Amino acid sequence: MSTNGKLKLLFGLLMGGAMIATVACGGADDVAAEPIIIRETVIVTEKGEDVIVRETVIVTEKGDTETVEVVVTATTAPIAPEVVEDLIKAPDTQTPAGTAVIAVGGTTMGSENGRGANQCCEGLKNTGVGETLYRRAADDSTLNWLATDFTIASDLSSATVTIVSGVSFQVVDGYDAGMMTAADVAWTMNDANSVTNPESIHGQAGDFAGLWGEWTAVDDTTITFDFTAYDSTWKDDYVNQSGQAFTVLSKSAFEDKGADWVADHIVATGPYQVEEWLRDESYTIANRDGTHWLAELEPKTDRIQFVQVSEPTTRLSLLRNGQVDMAHLEPKDAAKLDLTEFTQTTAGGAVQLGIFFSGNLWEDVYAGGDKAGQPLPTKATFVHDLPWIGKPGSSHGEGDLEQARLIRRALAIAVDRDLVNETLVAGLGNVVHVEYFSTTSPNWDAKWEYPYDPDGAIDLIKAQDNDYNHGQAGKDGPLGDWAFEISIYAGPELGGGSSITGEVADAVAGFWSDIGLTTFSLKFSYATFRPTVVGRANTHPWITSCDKGRESNPWHFPKGLVQTTLTRGGFACGFESPEILGFYRRMAEASDSASATIAANEYLDYVYYQNLQPGVVSIPDAFYFNNKKIKSFKMDLAAASNLNSLWNLELK
Repeated sequence: MSTNGKLKLLFGLLMGGAMIATVACGGADDVAAEPIIIRETVIVTEKGEDVIVRETVIVTEKGDTETVEVVVTATTAPIAPEVVEDLIKAPDTQTPAGTAVIAVGGTTMGSENGRGANQCCEGLKNTGVGETLYRRAADDSTLNWLATDFTIASDLSSATVTIVSGVSFQVVDGYDAGMMTAADVAWTMNDANSVTNPESIHGQAGDFAGLWGEWTAVDDTTITFDFTAYDSTWKDDYVNQSGQAFTVLSKSAFEDKGADWVADHIVATGPYQVEEWLRDESYTIANRDGTHWLAELEPKTDRIQFVQVSEPTTRLSLLRNGQVDMAHLEPKDAAKLDLTEFTQTTAGGAVQLGIFFSGNLWEDVYAGGDKAGQPLPTKATFVHDLPWIGKPGSSHGEGDLEQARLIRRALAIAVDRDLVNETLVAGLGNVVHVEYFSTTSPNWDAKWEYPYDPDGAIDLIKAQDNDYNHGQAGKDGPLGDWAFEISIYAGPELGGGSSITGEVADAVAGFWSDIGLTTFSLKFSYATFRPTVVGRANTHPWITSCDKGRESNPWHFPKGLVQTTLTRGGFACGFESPEILGFYRRMAEASDSASATIAANEYLDYVYYQNLQPGVVSIPDAFYFNNKKIKSFKMDLAAASNLNSLWNLELK
């Protein structure tokens, strides 16, 4: 059968309006919410070429109920990238002299937060408010920052790091924290690490827990720690500006002023410091004193303001009207600019968006930490026999694992990646077949590609035993009695559900609907979703880059840490596998990049065969600035941020 015509109809419908639930973003303590999502009705009526969709969604969070009714109309008009006849010219800016105003995306900027355990923004190391231990050079080598040297034990069990001396903390609201020492570095890490501080909700709390135990300051310039699981890229990722690091904060500020004070005041060492912060609106940073300890990081612009603008088209409007000097734009909006009058700048890391099949928890014991070898608690994701989740030791034995693997394969080949790239990314992105791996790499092989084959997807599903949980799925489509209900959540990348991430989720839901599944795209806040990720309770597939999904990540970098029990208590992709644990350890402990590449290829073979993380598309993650106001702005290459090295920004 051919389903392409209906596919385009549903694809256009999903692009025209979102069948979603949206919940306002929560606060810093994002582990308390336990949402209940009730989908009431989905009625689709076709009249010729017109489609009317009505859906009622009720979201209950902490006892509060919100009802949203969405009415969407779409036609079968073919989808094509927008044709721009008159390119946008750079306007005269309306922003204050001496200040660069930047429109950023995201769903919540939050408030000023100066404690790692409270989820202090790790991006402070990128804007220049804070600093971390290392930086990344253009050739991928490591540059010293707050660290000057390190040694690793011959058995890879521990490390010693030397910290630079003579670095002062910023004076904040009259409080002078004095000079930074190794004690500040150790305290900051221990406060963020979920092993040493179980109450931490730092963005990398679980990652740190999977890597090392307590950090100890031996003296003012020396730190030691033991590795829980050695990772050869620890200095290139987890304590590096390029990666998922932490910002060094003042221990004495915490001790002298108290936890409540540091929760509202950032005391760090960067060349910029916070001048004003308006919760969920904007914040302004200013050159702290004009004499930063590292001359090459001395700011070229005295003041920078970041304005939160969640709606992508609004960011374009502000840029074209001169109300901001630079903006983060989606490719379809950037295509409207005259790039002789605007300049693109990027940290090099296009964001890969893919489908991660949560709920496949296949490890039986804790892999590391104090609980290493102990049995895991009961796994809630196996309560219902969901088609894409394979349960080891179930009544079907290994057959359930194989059935779920093949259904995941069917869901993967039901997605037209080229169409997504052309329609949503104006052809400016890259097709992604397996998350974490770029098809543009010389290491890529076509054997890892998922063909677009909706008919094959239907046949594959109908070849399975019809013995799984069907939900409320109808039986009048091409799958008949094999149809089932499936939801897909739009992760927080690039602004979450209100951004292109949400559009990709809609598209995937449309493709799955096209083969006869009852589908829903979910777009409530990540603060609400995250507890199910940390608690290993999520069963929804979700669209995400899941930690390592950036085109700028080197092929040989260890992958899979957040797909194991090593990060229990922190972030995860939603599935755990003992095989992935083995591949991750081989990559992490490899003595050279060639050995790490071999292990990476075997990991790729495995996740491709298991269909655990099929990719969809990579999204160019770029900013565009007005040449009339900004002279130049070159970012350092980064694997985990889209905006960094603000000290390089220079005004005309």
